[in-house]
Amino acid sequence: MHRQGATNPARGELLERYLHVLAGREPAGALIELRLRRPGALVMRQRFWPAPRARRAAETALWLSTRNDVYVGVLPRRRRAGGKQALERAWALWADCDSPSAQGALERFSPAPAIVVASGAGRHAYWPLAGAIEPTEAERLNRRLAHALGADAASCDAARILRPPGTLNHKYDPPRAVVLERMTGEVHDAGAVAGELPDPPARRALHGGPGAARARSDDPLLALEPRLYVDVLTGLDVGRDGKVSCPFHADSTPSLHVYETPADGWHCYGCQRGGSVYDLAAPLWGLDTRGADFLELRRRLYELLLPGQDPPPRRIRELARGA
Repeated sequence: MHRQGATNPARGELLERYLHVLAGREPAGALIELRLRRPGALVMRQRFWPAPRARRAAETALWLSTRNDVYVGVLPRRRRAGGKQALERAWALWADCDSPSAQGALERFSPAPAIVVASGAGRHAYWPLAGAIEPTEAERLNRRLAHALGADAASCDAARILRPPGTLNHKYDPPRAVVLERMTGEVHDAGAVAGELPDPPARRALHGGPGAARARSDDPLLALEPRLYVDVLTGLDVGRDGKVSCPFHADSTPSLHVYETPADGWHCYGCQRGGSVYDLAAPLWGLDTRGADFLELRRRLYELLLPGQDPPPRRIRELARGA
């Protein structure tokens, strides 16, 4: 197997600097989250390092990437969890430019990003900020950036994980290196980057169904970005247009739409199914969304999507009853 960069000191130093930009200015207690997945596997695993140990996190990421796809949480975590509930501050804005047109727009964009990472097919652009902003504000400005650049709208969420430089992208054979193309050390004012950009058109929110009802609860599973769980549960890559073939019927022209926010979830315009992560996983696994089946469904989803994190005890019985 190709092991490029696994022990290269220069790559380790660059990755350490990159991690420091993302998390190094967060107050004491900040954590760097790494996620990893074997090629072809469904389960993603998590590892966390205190931000001051960025060098150790970088060394481990490079070693793990010889056999795994490795990702890093763009925002520092305040506890050992990967969802939005673990976030308090954003120290950067970003855009996932996964098409030639978006990459061309990025080259023309001003101010230029201080960090650009070539991920194997696309480019991740970062604008480190002079001061921290709220994660929800980062999402709002990221959506403006994505709209202006034609970038991936599903990559705007605050809990986003992206491939760090120096690792390997195992979606290709042979694996492709994830390369740090630019890192200038500049910091920006958030308003100067995206404050004057227009908001993207609003997407229609989905209504009805058990997923919509549960979206009002404090369940961490319902804070997961739909593109992530659709990709993991179906084993299919969601297209840049947010569409994927529906697993519930013959669908040569993808009709399942994956929306940007957990509240919008997913919806198939062919079979009219839709809703939340529960509404997708339950029929795939032959389970119901109520009663004892719901508890089993929830347990499996935590093992798959939030490994190492236990379901909160609140409202489990109520949810099982369909409250």
